Amino acid sequence: MFGLLKLILRTRPKESEDWRDPPPLIYKIFKPIVRLFAGDVRRFISDVSYARMQQRLSAGGMNYAIMPEEFVTLRIVFALFCVIVSAILFQLDSQFGPEVKAFLILLGPIGYFYPDIWLRDKIAYRRRLVAKEFPFLLDLLVLSMRAGLNYSSSLGQAISSLPNGPVKDEFGKLLREIRAGKPRRDALLDLSTRMNIVSVSNFVAAINQAEETGGEIVDVLTVQAEQRRSERFNEAEAAANKAPVKMLLPMMLFLFPIVFMLVAFIMMVKLAESDLLPDVLLRLLLT
Repeated sequence: MFGLLKLILRTRPKESEDWRDPPPLIYKIFKPIVRLFAGDVRRFISDVSYARMQQRLSAGGMNYAIMPEEFVTLRIVFALFCVIVSAILFQLDSQFGPEVKAFLILLGPIGYFYPDIWLRDKIAYRRRLVAKEFPFLLDLLVLSMRAGLNYSSSLGQAISSLPNGPVKDEFGKLLREIRAGKPRRDALLDLSTRMNIVSVSNFVAAINQAEETGGEIVDVLTVQAEQRRSERFNEAEAAANKAPVKMLLPMMLFLFPIVFMLVAFIMMVKLAESDLLPDVLLRLLLT
């Protein structure tokens, strides 16, 4: 079997990967097998599913790190790996408790859905960073354009002042595309599709509309910056209002039982000192 895999790996042409961003760790571990079967899996993926997966990878910043067919193949390979591990553990020791057996049975589905969970967390984390950094970019753009720079120069100046993150990466790609000769409207639409974030989509729509109607871009950027700051403040306020509700359940599970136990212990001691405590509870208290 391993000899056949080696033969297939040798006969398959090797492609240059200079265009790739650093891939995730789980892809690096299973890369040889994933690359081996990704082309075959691609034939079973519909164009609609392929485009949807490509959009999710772009929203997570992974569109230049892993291809959609490789991601689907990774899910299958990791699920098979978890099934093999589960079977090996069953063979080594069949005297597991019911909880361990249930976990081993569910290990295969967990392995299949884990890449999706990881990508969902990656998208959520990336969107939080964009919500934090995007208003700062708009403020820098406004300051640069009011200082007399044009849109492209202002964008380059603003990007160079940003910390490393998704906003700097994506708008850096936008600037490179514009300088390479791509129409600004098309480059902005591609940016909106890649990031798939409402605030960025609104920014792109406002800029394109200002160019079509002949409006002042700096005025549009000023309004967009104010809206993004207001949205960020409202989101922070909403998160602060939800915090007490989220803390209620941990308090009920961990804090209230301890308080009740302390109060009950003090009451039992007081009743014992007054000779009002039943003998059963008195023996329990003394032990």
